[in-house]
Amino acid sequence: MEIQAYFTNIRSHIQTELKNASVSIHVAVAWFTDAKLFALLCDKAKAGLDVQLIVVDDSITQNCSINYKILELSGGKVYLINENQGALMHNKFCVIDGTTTITGSYNWSLKAQSNHENITITRDSEELATLFLEEYKRIKVLYHGADQLKRFDAVTICKRLLIIDNLIQLEEYEQIAGHAIKINEYELTAEVNQIIHLLSQPDYENASVSIRSYLVKIKSVAKFTDDDIERLKWEIKYLEIEIVSLENEKSTLEKIISDFVHNYNMAFGDLLIEILKLKKEKLKKAGNNRRSEEYEKAEQEYNDFKKEYNQTKKDKLFDLSEEEQDDLKKLYRKAIVLCHPDKFTDEEMKIKAHKVFVELQDAYTKNDLDRVQEILYKLENGIFEIDEKTTISDKEQLLKRVAYLRLRRDELNTELIKTINEKSYRDIISIKNMDSFYDQEKIRLETILNNLKNEQ
Repeated sequence: MEIQAYFTNIRSHIQTELKNASVSIHVAVAWFTDAKLFALLCDKAKAGLDVQLIVVDDSITQNCSINYKILELSGGKVYLINENQGALMHNKFCVIDGTTTITGSYNWSLKAQSNHENITITRDSEELATLFLEEYKRIKVLYHGADQLKRFDAVTICKRLLIIDNLIQLEEYEQIAGHAIKINEYELTAEVNQIIHLLSQPDYENASVSIRSYLVKIKSVAKFTDDDIERLKWEIKYLEIEIVSLENEKSTLEKIISDFVHNYNMAFGDLLIEILKLKKEKLKKAGNNRRSEEYEKAEQEYNDFKKEYNQTKKDKLFDLSEEEQDDLKKLYRKAIVLCHPDKFTDEEMKIKAHKVFVELQDAYTKNDLDRVQEILYKLENGIFEIDEKTTISDKEQLLKRVAYLRLRRDELNTELIKTINEKSYRDIISIKNMDSFYDQEKIRLETILNNLKNEQ
């Protein structure tokens, strides 16, 4: 959670937060006469965000230059509260994407810009944002009554749940609340209500399990316009998410191993080279057939490690702080969703995606945060030109696609289990204190080297 108070340039700070909104904006202010902020709300509503505004309906509102109906024409909602309806609605707060809250003394008016005002922006706090959203709903219901729930829509709700599960796998938790709010606009079954409850806890692990279980169940009973085609399309999207999720996990485990090997070789490479060299020289001097075979094996081991060690010294592994390592993981997970080759059906697109995917993997392995960030930027802005525009509609082709994705998912699952069970991985994760391990390893290798020298 990040909290910041602002006393100057308040309007610009509000503009920044509104521009960053991606799901929803809920504004409750007594007076709203700032045309620039209003235009920004309209733009966001046109872009498909859930934009809602509560404002007092008094002479200030009625005589200002803003036509509030434009927001509704743009797809948003405006709730005017008449000053004669009871106590004055004097709130001044905004909730963005269900995670960011703006509150303080500042009305979103032209006059407020010249006053001594303040706002506090709290980011990445679903708990606080939820409290303000509940107050927003209470005000709306008090003066306008409860919104009528929409009729249960299996297709729409499944799509929302699929997005939420994807966000959970990518650890993009801040966007989940907005989608949960949209689901709550519908009449819900007990199962969906339970999922929403788990998300509000937040218990994302069990929520993900429940979502997947529900989606598997609902796809077999829900009625779509074209049952077979829609179910196959749904399964393709779900399998693609599973594959990316497994690939993420696999890459994380492989990186643990590669980072350890790199650091170990850099720490003890010279010692190991000397040990292996002395071992092969000792065996060469022995001279008999059995020793000759052992010598050839020792020489091969020495040559292989020398080659590996020289490559390790060439490979630059960037040194990152814990915060930078977290950023690297988040950026990598966003990027892999956009360029994973298994997401594409067109062979040309698949080849382009694979090339970017390899670049991304290489940058991730080397801790090259700047390069991963650059790749993500290019993917998000279409610079790599691997955005597949066409979609499959033929049932036979969809069945082939599903079969391929199922096979790929199972292969990745097998590879992941194999990596988890590898001795090298299990040995690495069993090390409780890496500094202590390196100290002990240095003593062990130096002892081996001294014994070999004494045997000469």
